[in-house]
Amino acid sequence: LKQDDTKLHIIILLMTVKKLRGLNVEAGDENSEFMLASTVVADNFALSAYVDVMKLEVFVFYQEWREAIDLVRKAGSIRLLLPCVPGLVRYTFLETLTYLKAAQS
Repeated sequence: LKQDDTKLHIIILLMTVKKLRGLNVEAGDENSEFMLASTVVADNFALSAYVDVMKLEVFVFYQEWREAIDLVRKAGSIRLLLPCVPGLVRYTFLETLTYLKAAQS
C-alpha cells in the first residue's frame, strides 16, 4: 500500500514535537528534503507541492516568517498542482498569513 500521505502527516507531527521539546529537528528536515528530492526525480509534482505545503505549515506554526516567505517565493505556483480543494484552501490561508506577518515585521 502507498502510505505517502500518512508518512507526510507523521513527519509534520514529529518535527513539531521535536521542536517543542527542544530536540534536534534536523533529522525531520532531512526527511522532508529527501522526499522533496525524490519527488523531483520521479516527476511527481503533486507530491512535491504537498511537501512544500507541509514545510510551510511548520514554518507558520513556529512563526518563522522569513523562512516561510522564502519557501513561498521558491515554490512558485503550487495551486495548479494541489489535487484537492481543502489543500488549496489550506495553502491559500498559509500563504496569505505568511505575507501579512512578513509585512508586519
